[in-house]
Amino acid sequence: MAKAIKFDSTRCIACRACQVSCKRWWELKAENTKLSAAKSSEWTNPLDLTPNTWLLVKFVGIGEGDEFKWKFVQERCMHCLNPTCRNVCPVGAITKYNEGPVVINVDKCIGCKYCVAACPFKIPRYDPVSNKVYKCTMCPDRIREGLEPACVQACPTDALEFGERDEMLAKAIEKKNKIKGYLYGVEENEGTSVFIITDTPPEQLGYHKIAKTQPLSMQMKNFVEIAGGVVTLAVLGSMVAMSWIANRREKINVKSKEVSK
Repeated sequence: MAKAIKFDSTRCIACRACQVSCKRWWELKAENTKLSAAKSSEWTNPLDLTPNTWLLVKFVGIGEGDEFKWKFVQERCMHCLNPTCRNVCPVGAITKYNEGPVVINVDKCIGCKYCVAACPFKIPRYDPVSNKVYKCTMCPDRIREGLEPACVQACPTDALEFGERDEMLAKAIEKKNKIKGYLYGVEENEGTSVFIITDTPPEQLGYHKIAKTQPLSMQMKNFVEIAGGVVTLAVLGSMVAMSWIANRREKINVKSKEVSK
């Protein structure tokens, strides 16, 4: 059965237990970061998702003077029902599982970054060192064992909840109506497996305004299946070559920056 994650931002206390548990479960490297005083990023650490940070708790200041309030939100893969990233991947490295997770097979990934460019939520992150793309997986290994995703299990305030998609959606709608708030992830990009409840318009919290449907031009998967044979091999061969060249350039740029520091 299809599963989903429900995130209630009104219950989040920004303890970052979800962020830490994600890193620990997947053994992701720590980031070399520093706090920022820039508006809409105060106290957020690190400042953005990276190949080693797949879930991020963000601090967003709303209002001025006595009306100022902190809002705490999550940035993570939304695990779309019809993933644009999967549809544009030319090598079939991305899979949408029946249980809900959208997972990148890094062994198949060629670093072409089509998924990075196509994702309407701006989630996948490219690593120039490995020439691979990474993002939240929704912990399919845990789900298969009947466990919750690591982030959900770690949440001390039940701001995160995991269960059958229909049940999570019903609960999300009920809470949204109760607080006269907003629900993000139900219709965006043809629907997702992550529902986000807010008491503030999602766009004010940094969530992207997303169309309900995808353009047909995003169906690379269909093109590859139809093309087949020699045409497909030629296209993939060209993309691998372009990816290798781009990766070399990025590595040179990274080394140049390190030397100049």
